[in-house]
Amino acid sequence: MKPRLTLTLTAFLVAALSGAHVAADTAEKLKAAIADERRGSADMARDANRKPLQTLEFFGLKDDMRVLELVPGGGWYTKILAPVLAESGSLQVAIGTDRVQGMVKAGE
Repeated sequence: MKPRLTLTLTAFLVAALSGAHVAADTAEKLKAAIADERRGSADMARDANRKPLQTLEFFGLKDDMRVLELVPGGGWYTKILAPVLAESGSLQVAIGTDRVQGMVKAGE
């Protein structure tokens, strides 16, 4: 019984550590994307209030996900998500905002 328990615990440990590696890799990609100067000073100035690293980690973003960004506006998140997902994930952006604008105006 003891060897089976040891084997089971070892399997769980290996699985947990491999997941930590993926999370660390995604966090490094996020940090690099957030610090990328191509985002521009106006976007970077918004980071203090929007906290992109903490927000995207809270949502569980991983670099191999398929992400749909609805109504991207000025592309503040797009400029962070695109480089993180470029290698093994994908980013789809729904730009058409006519329907959303109509719903917002109707609620005014």
